[in-house]
Amino acid sequence: MTFRPFTVARYGVYAALAIAAMSVWLGLQAGATLDYALLRAVFVFVIFTAIGFAGEAVLTIGWQPPLPRPEPSANEQTREEEQL
Repeated sequence: MTFRPFTVARYGVYAALAIAAMSVWLGLQAGATLDYALLRAVFVFVIFTAIGFAGEAVLTIGWQPPLPRPEPSANEQTREEEQL
């Protein structure tokens, strides 16, 4: 399964934005002041964005596309056989 670059991070940022907005709404519904609700939303956004980028890093660390290996020519094969 292959991902486009930053797929997990992109959706992690979208999810963080949605959760931060929900955090503001829930905070205001619970009677918190607007500045406290926004501060909490920023904190939630930063944490969830970090989780999204960490997930992206975990999925892509050490991954490199396989390099095509050239087929040895007939001359190289005969040289290797002669050396044996």
